[in-house]
Amino acid sequence: MESDTTITKDTAPSGGAEVGQDFENLEVAKNCYHADGEKQEVLPSGATGVDDNDIKINVPDNKTCEACQCQHSQKVTLKKNITTLHGVCLIVGTIIGSGIFISPNKVSKTVNSPAMSICVWIAGGALSTVGAITFVELGLMFPQNGGVMIYLRKAFGGCLSFLSCWLIHVLLGGLRRAIGFLIFGKYFWAVFYDPPDAPPDWANTLLCIFTAWCIIGIITVFPDLTLKVIDVVTFFKLFSLGLVIMLGVVHLCQGHTENIAVGFRNTSWEPQLWGEGWNSVLWAYSGWNSISIMLGEVKDPSLLPKIIAISMSIVTTLYVMAIISYHTVLPMPVMRSNQPLASILAKEKMGGSGEVIFAVSVAVSTFGNAVTALLASSRFLQAGGATNILPSCFSLISKRFRSPIFSLLYLVVGLTIFIAIGNVFTFINTASFTSFVFITLSAVALLIMRKTKPDIPRPIKVSLFFPIATILMGTYLFIVPWFTNWDMCALWMLLTLAGVPIYFVCVRGYFRPAVFVRVSQDFTKLLQKLLNAE
Repeated sequence: MESDTTITKDTAPSGGAEVGQDFENLEVAKNCYHADGEKQEVLPSGATGVDDNDIKINVPDNKTCEACQCQHSQKVTLKKNITTLHGVCLIVGTIIGSGIFISPNKVSKTVNSPAMSICVWIAGGALSTVGAITFVELGLMFPQNGGVMIYLRKAFGGCLSFLSCWLIHVLLGGLRRAIGFLIFGKYFWAVFYDPPDAPPDWANTLLCIFTAWCIIGIITVFPDLTLKVIDVVTFFKLFSLGLVIMLGVVHLCQGHTENIAVGFRNTSWEPQLWGEGWNSVLWAYSGWNSISIMLGEVKDPSLLPKIIAISMSIVTTLYVMAIISYHTVLPMPVMRSNQPLASILAKEKMGGSGEVIFAVSVAVSTFGNAVTALLASSRFLQAGGATNILPSCFSLISKRFRSPIFSLLYLVVGLTIFIAIGNVFTFINTASFTSFVFITLSAVALLIMRKTKPDIPRPIKVSLFFPIATILMGTYLFIVPWFTNWDMCALWMLLTLAGVPIYFVCVRGYFRPAVFVRVSQDFTKLLQKLLNAE
């Protein structure tokens, strides 16, 4: 048996190292080959910053990797416990939130006809699948946690990678999660009270904060149980959508075709409104890239294409059938209203009990969506710390629970603050367009790395149609909101670009005082002791 310090055929770096040579006696090599196939140039003595999980050379505890001059140790890692079923439930559970139950009317307002509304939802599923297929190639190239952040770092360097983390999980993360919990609270109380008798706002705030703490506690202490919770909640979401579809089928079988028979009549063709409609549809399908954020925890990353194919097929089929059901039962004036459509449909076909059933469905859906979103966000932040995009304290993993404990603590503090603020809906409504920017840039990264990194293994090489289509759609979704809400779009762009000086000062170290480095290191060491993490 080879010792930990022996270089094998698969792990031998270039620059003079030989198979079987003892690592402790190895002279400094010129290059160190990493798991992603890239060469890591020799860094100055004592330098740090290479992701430990990428190194293929077997290095004993507390030894220095002479090939890249980085410190390595047998670090605690996150569990590889995501199976195909878990992966499918993770994607489906992230995509299906409250939107399909309460807000498909946004698209109906835009297109103004049942047939065109159905066509838009079909096209939205197809375009989301195109984006997901693009991410299959990227994910198999870099089978590690981090998703967009890793892809942008490999293609463009650290700045864009940091900005993706800065916007998606620092600026927007807490806001989005808070909205999900506030919607959960609203429909939770609707199960027990009629709207006029609903509890005061402070009771809803306390419920949401308590629920957030419970979810993050489960994610922290019981990582395996978290995946099972996601599985159960996802099956409940599928049952709820199935009930919506069944009510539409029953209505159709009773001979009611007057609503769906409107077809394409009165279709609106205003391009400005269509941009808002597309944004709403693609936002309803968002979440298909959640598995890429946690790919390092998938037992067999080669199953990614299978997971994507099953997930997108399920979601697109159920979404389209649910929209057909809505348009079969409800006339266009109701479809264009601001009322929760699933509750109206259920009340018309099932009476008062139907409203209660769908209030429970929305509450459970938002609860499950919160679990999947927090799970993915914690992994994104942990990957940012592990790759030095974020402070190293974010990379800390609990030795006992093997969960990214500091990232989860950060999320619970942010969530508590935004839930307490409460009224954050208006501020975030126009922020969604910025998220598509980094998905678009990831597709651009794929094309660039076809030229700049041709030697990286690509188990699957997708057609150029997929990244190009993703880029075109992302560009369209970025441009259109400027015509209707240019002031809020400009605000979010300025907030995003504010991350550039933060990156160069805090991450790259330009103009960074030495005392800042010492304080950061001491803070991380303190957290390691307090949280029993490394």
